[in-house]
Amino acid sequence: MKRRTKSYDGSRPVFTGAPSVEVGGFNLDASQKFTKGDVIPQGTLCRRDEASRTVKIVKTAKVKSISEADSKVVTLESDAYLAPIFAVGDSVLKNVTSNSTFADAPTITKIDDTDSGYVITLSSAISGLAEGDVLQQVEKSETKAVVVKANAVVASDRLVGEDEVIIDVCADTMQWAVYERRILPVVDAQKSADGFYLAENPHIRFTKMF
Repeated sequence: MKRRTKSYDGSRPVFTGAPSVEVGGFNLDASQKFTKGDVIPQGTLCRRDEASRTVKIVKTAKVKSISEADSKVVTLESDAYLAPIFAVGDSVLKNVTSNSTFADAPTITKIDDTDSGYVITLSSAISGLAEGDVLQQVEKSETKAVVVKANAVVASDRLVGEDEVIIDVCADTMQWAVYERRILPVVDAQKSADGFYLAENPHIRFTKMF
């Protein structure tokens, strides 16, 4: 099966130095949907569960444009190094808050990932969605829409295949940092008040250097 790959390990540094990798490895949480052949990019936010040894990925993407003919058709930012990793069936919202309800989150019904762009079709339009907004995958918690709260980052690119996917994660950047501009979008709610660290793990540090 041929698939265009936009992410290449080592082609563009994501960490300012060699990251610390958690010993033992983790498995990708089976409750999340992925498309065979997709690459989970290095530096992507994630949540590791030490008890189950599983990882949930924080799926985000920035809106590049919205179709004038159909506001349900949205083009997301992608480049030669990384692309969004949404899957058909994912529910998404922008500006997720404690008042966000899952019923308001449309699902992705179609994905066209081609050389001309990464285009998703939603089950319904998102009111007020605009260029530059960040879409986030949401999960259902009772009636609320919630996002995965990150406590680590993916240590290296990982190809999604048919079998169990092993993920290496970094939970401590030590004296180094993650180039925030080189990974999938990080929303403010995932960061500390000053924006330099992960809110749920201050051992992960960000830099806005290019």
